[in-house]
Amino acid sequence: MPLDDGGTNSYDNLVLIKNDPYHKVITNAQMNATRGLKPGESKTMNWPIPDGFVYPKKPK
Repeated sequence: MPLDDGGTNSYDNLVLIKNDPYHKVITNAQMNATRGLKPGESKTMNWPIPDGFVYPKKPK
């Protein structure tokens, strides 16, 4: 993921999650993992992915 959170607004990229705790946890993980990286540097890491459906609720 680019340091500037680059990407598109494509619906294929859209994920709706609750701010607390899910978005906060993922944002904090990203900030900790990329701290100290300079523009142009890269890092391979495991990305935190919550189990199951976060939002909306699992379809019936």
